[in-house]
Amino acid sequence: MSGFDSEQRLKVAPPNVCNGQEPTSKMTMPEVPYPPDAELRNRVVQVRRFGDPDGLEVADAPLPTAGRGEVRVRVLASGVEYTDVVIRRHLYPQTMMLQPPFVMGYDVVGEIDQLGEGVSGFQVGDRVADMTVVGSNAAYRTLRADQLVRVPPGVDPAEAAALILSWTTAYQLLHRTARIQQGQRVLVQGAAGAVGQALLVLGKRAGLELWGTARGAQAALVRALGATPIDYHREDFTRVLPGGFDIIFDGVAKTAIAARSRR
Repeated sequence: MSGFDSEQRLKVAPPNVCNGQEPTSKMTMPEVPYPPDAELRNRVVQVRRFGDPDGLEVADAPLPTAGRGEVRVRVLASGVEYTDVVIRRHLYPQTMMLQPPFVMGYDVVGEIDQLGEGVSGFQVGDRVADMTVVGSNAAYRTLRADQLVRVPPGVDPAEAAALILSWTTAYQLLHRTARIQQGQRVLVQGAAGAVGQALLVLGKRAGLELWGTARGAQAALVRALGATPIDYHREDFTRVLPGGFDIIFDGVAKTAIAARSRR
């Protein structure tokens, strides 16, 4: 059997707390052999009503079939993260048009078990990843083949899924928005959070000089990721570096803007 069967346990990757908000974890489906389609069971986590977690439900759903240009995957891991909380509360701009019921799941790692017409370059058994925004908290789902990224053999599905949203966001901030240059001095607010950690790792690889704000207890983590830690409870980040920073990445902004306005 597959999916959310009661006799099987779901593996959850270690939580990744984003800026003190609700933790990020990854739901991993049990790895089982492929049964015939007639025996497959699809179950999903869907929003029954907007609001608190009690508006979510696990439900049976039709087994999807891969259409032209699509593949069907057996979901190995999908996201349960803070962005999903915002979607569940009907506060996320990209999903404001959706009305319940709809299936949650911002990102997915799965194993292809069916190829649609016209699909080339993939075969049954390949592991792939995608950023779907919704629809991936399921046992099975279809994906467009031209939007997939391969997951290398041996990579844990939950660890791969944990990279998709946060690390894609960090990469886009660095290279598409800020257009960073080697040697720039960069401050990352919330450096111990999911996106913050990704910014530090990718920023270090790009040759940036990095500082990161975090609680004092997280200083060792920030330092290990290649940045100079700033304890925001004890230090004023606006006075750390004479002349200021070239770029500041701030995913919260409220307290930081207030602090800058008092300078």
